[in-house]
Order: sequence, then structure tokens, then C-alpha cells
Amino acid sequence: MKIKKLDKKPDNIEIKDLGEYIPGKYNSVTLNKLKKFVTVPYYIKWYAGSESKKIFPMFMQEISDLNPTNFQIPQIVTRNPFFDHASVKYFIAFKNGEPAGRVMAHIDYNFNKQHNNRSGWFGLFESIEDRAVAVKLLDAAISHLKQNGCDNVIGPAKFNATGEIGCMISGFENHPYYMEPYNAPYYQEFIENCGFVKENDWHSMNTDINLISGYMERILRLEEKIAGTRRELSNNNGFVIRNVDFANLGNEIKIIRELYNEIWNAGNHPQQTELTEKEFDVLAMGIRAIALEDLLFIVEKDKKPVGVSISLPDVNEIIEEYDSGYKKRNNDSKKNYMPSSNFLNLRDLKRDIDIFNIVKSRLKSKKFYGTRILILGVKEEFRKTGMDSKLYFQTFKRGKELGFIHGSGSQLADINVDILNPLFKMGKMSMTWRVYSKKI
Repeated sequence: MKIKKLDKKPDNIEIKDLGEYIPGKYNSVTLNKLKKFVTVPYYIKWYAGSESKKIFPMFMQEISDLNPTNFQIPQIVTRNPFFDHASVKYFIAFKNGEPAGRVMAHIDYNFNKQHNNRSGWFGLFESIEDRAVAVKLLDAAISHLKQNGCDNVIGPAKFNATGEIGCMISGFENHPYYMEPYNAPYYQEFIENCGFVKENDWHSMNTDINLISGYMERILRLEEKIAGTRRELSNNNGFVIRNVDFANLGNEIKIIRELYNEIWNAGNHPQQTELTEKEFDVLAMGIRAIALEDLLFIVEKDKKPVGVSISLPDVNEIIEEYDSGYKKRNNDSKKNYMPSSNFLNLRDLKRDIDIFNIVKSRLKSKKFYGTRILILGVKEEFRKTGMDSKLYFQTFKRGKELGFIHGSGSQLADINVDILNPLFKMGKMSMTWRVYSKKI
């Protein structure tokens, strides 16, 4: 008897609208929908493999970053003031009923006003290793942006260069530091196959105790040579490097915000937008929660602020340590952590609370191994004077004294040679992220 060959059932790929927000006009986003969105990366099989160095963020922090709504829970979930001037729409892909990818499409009206264009953005792109899923997700984002008046798409980004930006294209063997993007290696091909072209690259500089010690010795020898000359920089000629004063935090935040907006919007930081007062206050409070006062510096010239350095302990090492212990705590060597799509799932909430409590404990004891240099810059007129080198030196010197043994400076724009040249004398390139654009 001849057996009839059964045709293979085609894969069912569906893109679902997870909610849209337009400031002052419309909202269909909820905290439960955002929880579904932030759990999608757990379904990307590449992240569970031995090659992956993926570190998943804390759920409530990620939801707070993506929350445009007025739904808030004190000390658990807040609203992101970025959405005072931005609209957003979230999409999830399902393949045969299971989450298979996600993307965010947003329009930053402040960015378009500052740069005089009509750009839209895509960000937080994730996809299983299936080109059809990726194409449908990116098409959904592009279609939404085009329908809302955009003629150009930039990305990936969360939300522009003030946040996590770019598709990682190299350095997959390295562990990402806190707030550094990390994605599967096949994303680059998926994005480029959809017609996106390179805008620019962003880099990270990694260093360790041996590289830093060599750099510090060279700086000390240089200072000995120029001591007593006109090139010598000391407090006597008006320059002072001081720590941020937590007792006067409100005023210090204002100083750092003004420095940040002036220095980072000077032209050598692509995709940059000036942060509003509310946005920077939220950023500053987040920094304050995990910062060591010893690693926050302001440079003054004749008592006027001219530079800033903000370095944070690498919270990712705590998250990685906690998540890697999940299998041991549950006596299951094969089972990976899989979060719930329910916003107030107690197990997921416990994960966040446990990690945060460990971070607070480590902050008290100052027991961290790595640090990320998040903000580092000097006003243009004071660059290459020697003061910028002294700021870099002080940042690394204090980190070494605190017992840090490695660190990352990121994300560094490929056109920002004023920071690339000195930092790559202190370390080596670790990761590269690429930003793309597409005319629509």
C-alpha cells in the first residue's frame, strides 16, 4: 500500500500589537503588557547556549524604563519622563503560539526638533534564529513609523544615545558590563537584510589592573617631567578635581546635567538628545542608588564646573552570580530560569529584591570587582591641556585603591577621537555596536 506523504504544516508567525502611547492623547500600554515584553529575551535559545554571555536585567527596572503610563508603584515601578516627548508602540512576535521576538518603535519629538528631521526609531529588537520572524517584526516597526510621518528609521536603540544604543557586532565572547547592550550575533545579518545601512559604530574599552598600572606609571613619569613648567596643572592655577557631594545632591545633579548636555551635544556624539530636567533627575536617582561617592568626580576651573566623571560598580556581576545560582538553589542542573509574564509574579519580584539587597550589601563593603565608566568628559576648551588626563588618572587611581580589578569605558562613538585616543591607551577594544538607518 502506498503511503501518502504528508505536507509539513507551515509555521504560524503572528505579530501582536502590545500597546501604544502618544503623549497627552492615547494609551493602551499596561504594566502586564510591559512584563510580557521584557520577558521575551528568555525565549531566545542562543542566550541559553554556552557561547552566550547574556545577562538579563532586573524586571522592575526594565519595566520602569519602558513605562510611559501613570501606573506606578512607589519604590517598585516608576514612569519614564522620556515619554513626555516621545510616542511608542510595542510589538511581540509569536511562532506557533510561543514568544519568538519583539521590537519597540518610537518617535522622539525632542530629537527631531533638535536635529530638524522626521526620524523614527526601533529598539530592543530580539528574534529567534528565524529570518521570517525578524522581517515581520522590523516591517511592523517601519510601517508604524511611516504611518506616523517618519521618513527615516534609526536603530536599534533604547531610546537614543543617552541610553543603550546599537546592535552588537563584535565582542560576543566578552561579558557585558552594567547597561551595555548584548544581543545574538545573527541580529546584524537580519537587520542588514532588511535594507538598513550603517550610520556609525560605538565601542567599549576594557581594562584590567595590569593595563591600568602601566598607564598610571606613565602619567606619573610625565608629571615629574613637567613639574614646574607652564604645562603643570595644579590647584594653584584654578583646577580642582573633587568628589560629588551627596550631602548637596540636588545642586550636584544640576551641575552634572548642565555639563552632560553641553559636552555630549557638542557634535561628536551621534544620535544624542539633550536630557530634560525630569529625565536627568530619574537617571541621577538611579545612579545614586548604586553609586560609590569615591567614583564620582567634578572638575572645576576657578570654581566653575568644566568636566565630569561618573563610574559605577558593575551590577551585572551580582546579577550573573545570582542567576547562575538558580540551578543550584533548585537542585536542577538543566533548568534555566523562566520568568512569568504576570507583572506581579512573586518569584520574579523576589529575584529583583534579592539582587538589589546584595547590591546594597556590596556597596556598604565596597566589594566589587568591576566598574563601568558611564560618563566621562571635559569641556572642549579644556581638552588636551593635561586636565583631561588628570581626570582619567584620578578615576582609575581611585578605582584601583577601592580594589576594582577590571573595568569598561562605554559606549564610545567612533567619531569621538578626543575620548577614544586616550582611553585606548589605558585598555583595549572589547565590544562594538552598530547603529543603522533606513529611508522609508
